[in-house]
Amino acid sequence: MNLLKKKSVWFGALLLLVLGGATLFIIYKELNGNDIAGTLRHADPRWVTAAVAAMILYSIADGLNIRRCLRLTGYEVSIPQMMKYAFAGFFFSSITPSSSGGQPGQLYFMYRDKIKLSHGTFSLLCAFLSYQIMAVVWGIIGLIFTPKGIMSLGGKFSYVFPIGFAINLVTIAILISILFSRRMTIMFAYIALRFNRKNKNPGSKNEIMRFFARYRKAAGLMNSNKRVFVKILLTSFVQMSLFHSVPYLCARALGCDSFGWFTGVCTQGALFLSVSSLPLPGAAGVTEYGFALFFADLIPKHLMGSTMILSRFCSFLFPLIVSGSQLLLLQLSANTRRPIRKASR
Repeated sequence: MNLLKKKSVWFGALLLLVLGGATLFIIYKELNGNDIAGTLRHADPRWVTAAVAAMILYSIADGLNIRRCLRLTGYEVSIPQMMKYAFAGFFFSSITPSSSGGQPGQLYFMYRDKIKLSHGTFSLLCAFLSYQIMAVVWGIIGLIFTPKGIMSLGGKFSYVFPIGFAINLVTIAILISILFSRRMTIMFAYIALRFNRKNKNPGSKNEIMRFFARYRKAAGLMNSNKRVFVKILLTSFVQMSLFHSVPYLCARALGCDSFGWFTGVCTQGALFLSVSSLPLPGAAGVTEYGFALFFADLIPKHLMGSTMILSRFCSFLFPLIVSGSQLLLLQLSANTRRPIRKASR
């Protein structure tokens, strides 16, 4: 037991070092060539505060959706815990290509809190499906109301935008199949058993079957509690609206009032849907290119660079610092005690 505790302590220390190192590396890359401090000095602090507040509320909304899904599968999750999962999702999504590390990072912390992998997987997939649906909704609204920005794409990166739209639409179709199709669940169970056939441990096959049985039971709970998913969708709509508001708020902070909130959200919605699934950490590089392209007719040229820097700081760099630091504090805090399982239904 003491050996296991020592290993856990060493692994936790290693994780803290990795988190801190990744945060510092991303910060270094973002600050390279970008005068964020100078931009902040010339920005209206009221609008900057509004942009930062929008991102804080964005993370809270993410945590609420995860909490709803976990409650449905029988777990009482405290506010510090739900924020730990939300911070883990943002942090690991930000430092991995195509945001692929978000859900695995969240599952790790859920596993540490004694949440079954089947229930954690289902909860995260439900929250992710809702998020993707609302990303597509705002992207389609943006496609309708900002047609010039979409149709005038050019240059060597022009191909990435239609690919981004297609990837997100396919992702939603796959998520719906995985979450609610009994045949799809059986197929994945069969694949898992085939990969596990060389394992001589007789309990491993039973564990795989129990995993998919619990997963299907969770899917049944969501099917019989559709109001919960409607609440999750509405929360995701607010969440995405807050996130897409950041460029508008940053433009106002720098004195640009040539476009309204709705136009700004629509434009950012189309941009986000285009680049969010690209295989780059935080969609680095192409996000800045897309920002300049999509907002070219809305933000004056002399403010474009500063607005882009400020928007990137408020929507990516600042939340990355907060999520990384808070994740460490919450992980070490006694307030993030393990979830208490509800009485069986």
